[in-house]
Amino acid sequence: MSEFLTIRLSNRSDAAVPWLVWSPQQKEVIASGTLGSITQLDELKEYAPQRQIIVLVDAAAMVLTSVTLPPGSGRQIGQVLPFLLEEELAQDIDSLHIQLLAKRGDQGDVAIVEHTLMASWIAALQDAGLTAKKFVPDCLCLPKREEAFSAAELDGQWLVRTEEHHGAALDSEWLPLWLHEDNVVAHFTPKPANAVGEWKAETPELVMQLLTLGAIDSGVNLLSGAYRQTPSWKKHLKPWRKVAVVVGLWLAVVAGDFGLSIYRSEQLASQYQAESERIFRSLFPSVNRIPTQSWMRRQMESELSRLTGEDSGEGILPWLAELEPSFKKVPQFSLTSLRFDHNRSELRLQGEANDFAPFEQMRVLLSEQYEVEQGQLNRRDEKVQGMLTLRRKS
Repeated sequence: MSEFLTIRLSNRSDAAVPWLVWSPQQKEVIASGTLGSITQLDELKEYAPQRQIIVLVDAAAMVLTSVTLPPGSGRQIGQVLPFLLEEELAQDIDSLHIQLLAKRGDQGDVAIVEHTLMASWIAALQDAGLTAKKFVPDCLCLPKREEAFSAAELDGQWLVRTEEHHGAALDSEWLPLWLHEDNVVAHFTPKPANAVGEWKAETPELVMQLLTLGAIDSGVNLLSGAYRQTPSWKKHLKPWRKVAVVVGLWLAVVAGDFGLSIYRSEQLASQYQAESERIFRSLFPSVNRIPTQSWMRRQMESELSRLTGEDSGEGILPWLAELEPSFKKVPQFSLTSLRFDHNRSELRLQGEANDFAPFEQMRVLLSEQYEVEQGQLNRRDEKVQGMLTLRRKS
């Protein structure tokens, strides 16, 4: 088995780039270090020859989630996945690389990352003369624990693995909001001061070494579809023209089979559409025309919410409607993300502004309706960032 060069890349161009060379034969680290940014990747070129390159992708740059798979999707799952996730994603699905990591019965574990990020990482590696064999989410390289989360700190971020194909990369201040008191966490680096839950210390290890071992054994690889790497043997086809002709004929057969698969996939999609319209018309006999599939889904979801009582005001939409006047009064406060916890009945607003004053204005305004807890405010790149947690008053 050859040696491995492992590189961790972030979605921020100015982020540090930790790296490590591991020898399975000697079971030791040959070399390691940290680059100032991704622009210095060419400094690793001397470590690349005769070594397999694995890229650990910052989990903060992607979404790791699960989706219910329709029965009979089978070999067409690659074409079906984007449409299953279309309603849940705020971005155009055509701008996203969606990778099925594993299937568990009718559930599929999925990784989602922007095409622009994938392209920029690959371009940076190519500019440095490097070719990666694997792209693996860094949190999924932590050891898996059956009855506990796994966690380790790397460059100011906490990597947390919750399940086989689920996890996250979080700034330290987000840990208390992301974890719960009943969580058990096996940690490989010193426990944080703001730890929530039951933390159990594991044998301390060099984090990049720990992640490298997990990446080598992992079956996850984001280099699929348009990003699948060309095998090195294809570079040597040209001198073997007769063999290339045979291979070409074989590829033609494969292409025909692929075309047939697409045709069958389209037929299956048409059958699903016809059946869904039949069910819809049986429930809404007064509707004469169905303009689009998304319109039909919205009507079904609206009716389901009405029948199940979800329109009673316990969801996130009533909160957003109530918050709109406050956002209009403080336009200097920009909302960057939000998270609604139904069980706790609380809404967490992550925002930024040019200074601290808009946060105080928002806190005072929102305190008229809610119990407001303001998190730590941080200044970064001439912006002040922070979080407000809202709960309904008793």
